[in-house]
Amino acid sequence: MPESPTPWSVSPPAFSQSDARANVSGIACAADAPDTCLLVADEGDKAVFVRLQEGGLAAIGAPFVLPVASGEFDAEGAAADGRFFYIAGSHSVKRKSCRDHPANRVVLRFDLDPVTRAPHAIASSGELWRILAGLPEFAGHAGPQACLGDNPPEARRDLRGKQGVNIEGVAARDGRLYFGFRGPAINGEALIVGVDANALFEGGDPTPSVARIRVGDKRAIRDLTIAEDALLALVGPDYDEAPRNYSIFRIERPYQGAAQTRELAILDLDNAPRDGTNRPIKPEAIGMLNATPERYRLLVLSDGGADGAPLVFDIPRAP
Repeated sequence: MPESPTPWSVSPPAFSQSDARANVSGIACAADAPDTCLLVADEGDKAVFVRLQEGGLAAIGAPFVLPVASGEFDAEGAAADGRFFYIAGSHSVKRKSCRDHPANRVVLRFDLDPVTRAPHAIASSGELWRILAGLPEFAGHAGPQACLGDNPPEARRDLRGKQGVNIEGVAARDGRLYFGFRGPAINGEALIVGVDANALFEGGDPTPSVARIRVGDKRAIRDLTIAEDALLALVGPDYDEAPRNYSIFRIERPYQGAAQTRELAILDLDNAPRDGTNRPIKPEAIGMLNATPERYRLLVLSDGGADGAPLVFDIPRAP
């Protein structure tokens, strides 16, 4: 269970629009300034920096507009390495209609102005989509009408579920970006794709890798973060209509086909806040607060809670 059922405060609020405030989907903190963190939401086309301190987050300035081709970018993950921040679009079709949505098939990269600490030179790359389209693991799961999950939405019963591409998390380590997928998730396995970060934006061989992560039936990756020499994955339902427990997995060697994976803990959300319709909030993002030889202390942000309703979980390093 969380250290406290009361979420950390977010004051002033990270986002001004209510849709964005209720749909925080990613967090990443600067390597050289771990109290400076980027928040993204899967509604709208803005991101914001926040100051991280024990017990709360505080917005640093106003949200900034992302250079994307649609007012709804569907940002689903954020990451940071020694210099850059990254934001990944979901790369998926529209959930309710299965309509193609090319505007979200980009990854953004930018650094911070050393004086103002504001975003500087935001670059956009659509190269990841081309890479995914060429990988055999995504054959039949990418492109027009690749409906998410096993079943089509109510409005498109004339189609069929195709376990369509749906990125939900991204992490950066040792010059590579790792993308965690909510779909496709088949036979109890979720996918992590790694690529060379510079090649994604500057050209060259992206050296893609695909790892299969056994997470259980109807489950998939909801976010990723770095844990020293490994990845931590937030794992949850592969689609909202089939709720399952949320848990934390440790993933070693995520660049190999059969990565070493351990489930460390199930998140107890029984006493967590509810959303505006009295439904349970849904964890969407994780960030590392600190690590000891025995435990990880994680900040978990959720869909449905105001500004992510940040909760802190103390996770054992061994199950």
